[in-house]
Amino acid sequence: MSSFRFNHEGGIERVSYELASRLAERLDLTLVATAVDPEPEPPLTWLRVPARTRPSFMVPLTYSAAATRSVTTRAFDIVHNQGGCAARSQDVITAHSCHRAWWDMKLHHGEVVRALANPFHHAVLHVERSNYRPSRFRRVIAVSQSVGRELTHFYDVDPDRITVIPNAVDTARFQPPDAAARRAEVRARHQFSDDDVVLLFVGKEFRRKGLAPVIDALPHLPPNARLLVVGGDDPAPFRARAARLGVASRVVFAGHTSSVESAFQAGDVFVFPTTYEAFGLVVLEAAAAGLPVVATPLGVSEDLVVDGRNGAIVDHDPVSIVRALAPIVADRDMRRRLGEQARRDAARQASWSQVADRTYDVYQRVHEEKLAGHIVT
Repeated sequence: MSSFRFNHEGGIERVSYELASRLAERLDLTLVATAVDPEPEPPLTWLRVPARTRPSFMVPLTYSAAATRSVTTRAFDIVHNQGGCAARSQDVITAHSCHRAWWDMKLHHGEVVRALANPFHHAVLHVERSNYRPSRFRRVIAVSQSVGRELTHFYDVDPDRITVIPNAVDTARFQPPDAAARRAEVRARHQFSDDDVVLLFVGKEFRRKGLAPVIDALPHLPPNARLLVVGGDDPAPFRARAARLGVASRVVFAGHTSSVESAFQAGDVFVFPTTYEAFGLVVLEAAAAGLPVVATPLGVSEDLVVDGRNGAIVDHDPVSIVRALAPIVADRDMRRRLGEQARRDAARQASWSQVADRTYDVYQRVHEEKLAGHIVT
């Protein structure tokens, strides 16, 4: 299984490690990566891949080449790529997103210059186009129906070669026994009072994931509505935006955290008006933590979030966000009811063991095809 990194903090990185840990119980699995944190324990093994990490646009190209060299030195029965920037040929590729669809979204939202000027996106698109050539893979696992549709639309991937297996969530991790203590500690650290209603935003890409319209909505919400922003992106332009709107004192930029589950305990409502999302594991995690979810209908939100049941579906604009948040902010009982239902709905999603079962089924099908001499063209 190839991924640039495996860890318990990122999106693709965390999903890949969760799956690998469970698949290792039933097959001989090697992780192909530049970094694995924590280091894998037997029966998992790690094949280290050296790759440049600076400048960032070189990562997809250099890792893809290095991973390909590493994989071809071993007689693996199945090569499984996690994401579009892995080895240049594979039996199975998990599409955690479709970068071409993201690119198209950027062009349609008036960000042509930003999209064209960044060499990183050109590098990812180059690798992605190569990976989805018909002869480069046997089966695709898409993390959502929408990603499957995007691959067919942009790369003409045959739907019969796509299996949709949504990500899961470790509900126990987001319902810790010391939840109350974590909530108190994080809220005290950021000087939130008991009366404050903390709107939680979590994500590494503030622009794409919709932080700007959340900040724009804040002046139109009650003064006790505060915003906690968790993620490693540059806060400067968003801090300036909050200052211009007179709400700088109501926005806290917490930066990156390795214990995001504690941040979920501190929040009262999860807000995520993203413009593109292939799945949105963070939405599922917020629901598992018992937070009402206010999000655009993309990725898992399309199926999980139901207006008035466990949160609200919104557009990527402050008017829609205010309309959805105002009654939730004003009503503690509503927040509790929506949050409890969100937790129940998250618990009904597939477990990681079930995701592993379905992935193993794909492996078996591919292995049988290879034994039968089936050629992909």
